[in-house]
Amino acid sequence: MNLTNIPNDELTRRLEKLVRTERKITHLILQHINEIESRRLYADLGYDGMFSYLTKGLGYSESSAYRRIQSARLLRQIPEVAERLENGALNLSQLTQLNKCLREETRTSGIGATRIDTKALLKEIEHKNTYDTQKVLAKEFNQYPQKRTLIKPQSDASIRLEVTLSQEDFSDLSKARSLLSHSCPDGSWSDVISTLARKFIKTKMSVKTNHNQKKAI
Repeated sequence: MNLTNIPNDELTRRLEKLVRTERKITHLILQHINEIESRRLYADLGYDGMFSYLTKGLGYSESSAYRRIQSARLLRQIPEVAERLENGALNLSQLTQLNKCLREETRTSGIGATRIDTKALLKEIEHKNTYDTQKVLAKEFNQYPQKRTLIKPQSDASIRLEVTLSQEDFSDLSKARSLLSHSCPDGSWSDVISTLARKFIKTKMSVKTNHNQKKAI
């Protein structure tokens, strides 16, 4: 499809209409997932579960399939979720995060997440980004802070690093990220940390070199 000759206002109107259609289709897909899972139709098609059907049969990535299954299960419990998906107040990532927290609450308590007002919680995370949604859920579910640093080698020789920062430290790092937007345009945390490390090393080495030169004189 060639869109280059379409006027700007028409192009934006088309995109907005497509987004509305996408949101409506998304909650319809979730409803179909629930019904197919309840009938176990995936087994009739030769798959051992809904996840396998979505990934191998329908071509979803593993993460996309997981989000849809988790969101569909929350939709089954709270049908009003469909309307909030359609109007853009909530998205699949938020529903997945919430359902994961609810399942963990059920697993640890053994009696289900009865203390949680799920509908009120859904209202609270409306229109929030991933970070702010996680903050709300961490507080509501009293998630124990993870303080252990994780350093994990990966198959491509990269290193996965997980650390816990104080709110103040994270604020400082976020400010540094903003100041480095010219040299780290994609804003990835790995680029920001690497850039800061290189700048610090360069500064320290320069100071050390100057100090040695003065001593030599």
